[in-house]
Parts: sequence; C-alpha cells; structure tokens
Amino acid sequence: MILEELNSQIIDRLFEAGRPGTFKRGETMMRRGDPGDSMFLLVSGRVEVSLNTVFGTKSILGIYGPRTILGDIACLDGKERSADVTALEPVETLVVTRPEVLRLLEEDGKTSHIVIEALCQKVRNATDVLEFRVLTTARARLANALIRLMEDDSEPITRIRVSQRWLGNYSGLTRENVNRQLGAWAKDGVAQFEQGEVVILDKDRLIDAALNDQGH
Repeated sequence: MILEELNSQIIDRLFEAGRPGTFKRGETMMRRGDPGDSMFLLVSGRVEVSLNTVFGTKSILGIYGPRTILGDIACLDGKERSADVTALEPVETLVVTRPEVLRLLEEDGKTSHIVIEALCQKVRNATDVLEFRVLTTARARLANALIRLMEDDSEPITRIRVSQRWLGNYSGLTRENVNRQLGAWAKDGVAQFEQGEVVILDKDRLIDAALNDQGH
C-alpha cells in the first residue's frame, strides 16, 4: 500500500503514532512467522520482500521504496507475517502498533475502503507474478525482471548493480539460467554483465523480449 492513497489527515496521524526505527543494509526487518503486531511506514531506503520455498530456494516477491506501507496484512488480521523483509540499503521507518492502526480504520470509513482495495490488489499482483512465471520463457522472465528494476529507480538507469544469484531469485530462475541468458544477450547487443552490474545496451529489444517471448 502507498501512503499517497490515504488522505492527509490519516497520514499525519500515522506519522504521529509511529516510533522511529533504523535498519542497516542486509538487516532483516521482518521474518515470516513473526507476530503481526505492527506495520512499518518506509521513510527512506529500499527493502526486499521474499520467501524461502519448501525446496530451500529464495523467491523475491518485490522491491519497495520510500512512502510504502509494509506488514499491513499481518497487522490487520493479527496473524503471522507471510514473508521476510530485508533492508537493501540503510533504511528509516516508522513503526505503528496494531491497536493504533485498527483505531484509525474504525474512525475513518473511507480509509478502510482504500485499505481493502489495496489488499485486493496485492492478491491480484501475486496471481499475476505466478501466472507470468508459469506461462513465459526464462528469457521473458529475466527481461521483465530487469525492466521492473529499471522502472523502480527514481531516475532512468541503464546499469543495475545486482548479483546474478539475486537476479535469479527475483525472476524465478536459477543462477545458471541467468548467466546463460545474459551471455546470449551480450552477443546480441541487448544486455551484458560486467563488474557486478547488468548493463542495458538496447532497452527496446529488452522490452520486446518481455512482451513477445511468451512461448514455453
């Protein structure tokens, strides 16, 4: 959920109710199975939301930046956290307790409606990700992942600092598949991996691979 979706009065009250928190790069902010006794307002920095599968692999569900609300689902139903959240860089947050969140929602019907819509959208997004990973090729998955990373940045970028293993977790591929596809793209002048970065050489062809390469 994004703060801009809420009215200014609710945002102000959330900030007033929250207590400051800081996390170092690589530090775990939430773990799957932790109690859902609060939610986080991301003030600065970026975080990674991920799951460890029953097969022992890591699946990255998304990357989020400032003014995002995290941990809202578990906070609302009072159950356990459904995913891990890790700081990708130094992060500043405000932590709002569950009783305070529920009190705000009870007092403002419009905000409750916005929250319901946001939670429904999360379910739809999760379904879209699953469908994409099932129905598309490895080439399309990797292209889509790189485009999302480019668009998530505050300014247009052509170099993405990320390891091949992390990129595999983010796109639902093995590191070997990522390495193989980046090697093929390097020969074709689309993208290449150098010194810990993916360098985008031809964004248009990368977009074409994400949109049009839908076969198995």
